[in-house]
Amino acid sequence: MEAVADTLELLRRAAVVAARLEIALSSTDLTVDRWRALAHIESNPGCSMSDVIDALVVPSTSATRIVDFLVDIGAVFRTLSPHDRRRTTLRLSSHGQGLLRDVEPTIARVCSSLVTETSLP
Repeated sequence: MEAVADTLELLRRAAVVAARLEIALSSTDLTVDRWRALAHIESNPGCSMSDVIDALVVPSTSATRIVDFLVDIGAVFRTLSPHDRRRTTLRLSSHGQGLLRDVEPTIARVCSSLVTETSLP
């Protein structure tokens, strides 16, 4: 039963972190998942939609909506893979890089406040 309690506590803490990040990002075009997608694409230029799905641990329809939004605002480019024309790859635009730079201090503040707390509420 202790493993179940530990798992529930971990999920609760993850929800608290996500909620704090959502509040911090509320004045931007980004949600937590959009930010996570941008950060993943920045760290993995040329990644595929499957890579984003795996990194975000979301259904493919959710990942598609997230990436579609980022493409619509000009933060991400979709291109055909030079090695496999059936595969679409993702890359950040300069606008996407700017969005990440702009929210970096906000994300750092939230993360810093979480680290300095002895326990999450």
